[in-house]
Amino acid sequence: MKTKEELKKYFENGDIPKQEEFWEWQESYWHKDEKLPLEKVDYDFSKKADVNASNLSPQDAQLWKNKIETPTSIQAPQLNGNILTVFYTGENGIQQSKSVDLSTLATNNIHIEKAEYDAAQNIITITQNDGSAFHINLSEFSIIPTTNADGSLTLTQEGQDKVVLKKVALTGSYNDLSDKPSYTGNDKLQDVINRGNGTNNPIIFQPSEGRAGEINFSSKTYSLWFGNMNPDHTGTYGVGIGYNALPKLTTGQSDIAIGGFAGANLTTGDWNTMVGVNSGSLLTTGSYNVMVGSEAGKNSTTALGCTYVGDEAGVKNIDGKYNTTLGIGSGYWLTHGVQNTFLGAFAGQNYGKVTTSGAWGSNTFIGYNAASTTHAMGVWGDNNVVIGCNAPLGGSTFNKLVIESNPVARRHDFVTPLIGGDFAARTLDFDAVVSAKRTPLADSTYTKVAVLNDGNVFGYKNLSDLTDFVPLTGTTIGKPLTGAIQYKGNDTTGINSFGFHSSHSDTEKAGFDIEDDGALTPYMYWMGAQDIKTTLRVYHNDVTVGSNSPNFSGLKGGQYYGDFYQKESYIQKQYADKQHSYTTKEERTGGTWINKKPVYKKTLFLDQIPRTGELPIDKIFEDVEVIVSNQMFTEWYAIDVAFAGNQWMAKAFITLENRKVRFELAGVPDYDYSLINSFALTLEYTKKNDSPVY
Repeated sequence: MKTKEELKKYFENGDIPKQEEFWEWQESYWHKDEKLPLEKVDYDFSKKADVNASNLSPQDAQLWKNKIETPTSIQAPQLNGNILTVFYTGENGIQQSKSVDLSTLATNNIHIEKAEYDAAQNIITITQNDGSAFHINLSEFSIIPTTNADGSLTLTQEGQDKVVLKKVALTGSYNDLSDKPSYTGNDKLQDVINRGNGTNNPIIFQPSEGRAGEINFSSKTYSLWFGNMNPDHTGTYGVGIGYNALPKLTTGQSDIAIGGFAGANLTTGDWNTMVGVNSGSLLTTGSYNVMVGSEAGKNSTTALGCTYVGDEAGVKNIDGKYNTTLGIGSGYWLTHGVQNTFLGAFAGQNYGKVTTSGAWGSNTFIGYNAASTTHAMGVWGDNNVVIGCNAPLGGSTFNKLVIESNPVARRHDFVTPLIGGDFAARTLDFDAVVSAKRTPLADSTYTKVAVLNDGNVFGYKNLSDLTDFVPLTGTTIGKPLTGAIQYKGNDTTGINSFGFHSSHSDTEKAGFDIEDDGALTPYMYWMGAQDIKTTLRVYHNDVTVGSNSPNFSGLKGGQYYGDFYQKESYIQKQYADKQHSYTTKEERTGGTWINKKPVYKKTLFLDQIPRTGELPIDKIFEDVEVIVSNQMFTEWYAIDVAFAGNQWMAKAFITLENRKVRFELAGVPDYDYSLINSFALTLEYTKKNDSPVY
């Protein structure tokens, strides 16, 4: 068995005790369910007295007998004023006496006149000065009456109370058997009230629990309570219902607390209404607050003019002012904010959670979980208006308008809201097709035209500015045509895509002169419907495409032709740009692998990784034969990194196979890889069932 000092060494600071060490500690003490062996008790049990006194000596037996004063007979009592003395003989043969002051029984000028003892019936008759009398039958008792602390008289037989005599406030006589009111049933509280009775004292339920269940009313402050509200408060018109509701109230007035620990620390605050368990339980001097719901405004101490409605609404607030939150968990982390309005279950619940200040204000959030984000950075800032279910807002955000709705919460930086704006910059943005109903027909009073720039920002131009156009009558002097003209008309086949008037003869095939010097070279010809692909040709041996203008942008087409690309084609810039863009759809890059098979490209983007860290990709990238190249980018804020490639600092690794991607954080077994925020993978690859391209 280890000593106490040896056991202590198992539990020193920094130690991690083992199972065997805990067991050694437990085996060193007696459990309360175990019987303590007598040999382990430091006491001589040979000196104890057996219950049947079989081991008492005659001397000890006499000593025990002398200690026991059980009366065997009672002699005549004596009354000296209001002092009643009764004589009796104990079993030890010694005469004993007991005196009782009966004056404690006298009320309303009634006092004891005399006491008479009838030895034949063993009855004491006590006569009062008003002529009334009551009797004590001593034959029923073996112990002398005793006076209690409250002035009552108790007669006891064999340890059990038999009769208790108490003083009563009656005029004329005591309420003895001769004039006791008679009732056919139990006397109910309503019966007592109907007789015009009331009480100036509190009513306490379960007195063993103290004042926890006290019903009381203060005629000085006109406060009322059912619980243990501070009875010495001086503030007026208080109401406290519930255990520890307003137990510390002093000068605070017009405060209402309903629920266990509601307003448990309120002292001088005024005009507060707290309903629900722990609602406003830490409020001390704050005033004009309404906190309704379990733990609503629980941590508020000096809050002013705040309204928190809903379980845990505004629960973290400390000294905020003029905040209104409505809904379970709304404004949960708003610690020091002012002038905020959050309406909806969990509206703004994480607002200010990741900041140390929490002193953000003038925000308006409306909707379930409004102003939410799944990003770890959370959200904080001033003067924002957010409307909609799970409407997103995140980071350090000021003066923003967001109108958006979605069934689930999303990362704010991945969402473009339907309507966004900035109150400081005075901007308003729409991610929508905008249409206007009931648009009036413009007349001569309309002098401006709405236009958009390349960034889709609205502006206007005066109608008077729109004069640079070609009228039906042709160009005017000094304003020649400087651009190209394409004509299609009602033709949908593309055959008659060009048509120009020319003064040249039919033998010149109705061409037109590219130059304006009258020369006929080079020509553009209309070839007709027989060969649409050669509808437009340039015939000249030394045609040069170029311009002296620094803004010349080369040959251009009116639409995108990249889908029909062939080996001999001149490609458009748009086609070249497409080869360097990324999409979640599978596309051909236009290139081939060394086996002449075409190369494909596709991008996978995820913001949720399986907990195991294994991500199947064979259904996303189907029929992959050779992975030509891969690009990866991972956002992993749980380890505070965002990196490109398949490893980071020899700590985080990403393994790529044709069938799956596997994540690994070195040295951390059973890691929850769903904490990865996002993962992007771009593959270039060939496919098994493709044929070579020659």
